[in-house]
Amino acid sequence: MLDLDSLPGDDLAVNLADTVLLATSPSIDLLDDGHARFWSAQASRLPAGARPPSAEQTRRLRSAVREVLEAAVAAREPEAWAVERVNAAAAAVPASPRLTARGVDMIWHGEDGGEIALAAVAVATIDLVSGPRAERLRRCGAHDCSMLFVAANSRRVWCTPSLCGNRVRVARHAKKGLES
Repeated sequence: MLDLDSLPGDDLAVNLADTVLLATSPSIDLLDDGHARFWSAQASRLPAGARPPSAEQTRRLRSAVREVLEAAVAAREPEAWAVERVNAAAAAVPASPRLTARGVDMIWHGEDGGEIALAAVAVATIDLVSGPRAERLRRCGAHDCSMLFVAANSRRVWCTPSLCGNRVRVARHAKKGLES
């Protein structure tokens, strides 16, 4: 089973969406015991000034992000409430590009570090579903996994080859052994 330390990708939006394990009954919320750890693990993907928002704010945005990403995977329109929530979070903190000696940095103009973090997730969500990586957004091919991921290549079907991929291969091998 995946946990906060083994989220499958480097995409901020996908990582937030994957903090709830939906393939279990009942679902498991990885933020219950790991809210601060999640934001700490995402620090390198967050803009300067970002701080962890409240767990309630995080979960509220996560539900919208998950709906938007699931809709993209299913090639359907996302629910209006989810689009509105993602857009509101993205618009809550203005950002502007700033030219530096290294290239361009995005400067986020906000007083509330939690809002900056949420805005960064919302913008990452919008960028993912509206950009070229949208066609590589997938749900894990393992029947007992609900994780989403952005595939590096067209052949990738599991969120993590070392976890879900290995479990599927082991099960397939065991089934072949029983059949022979």
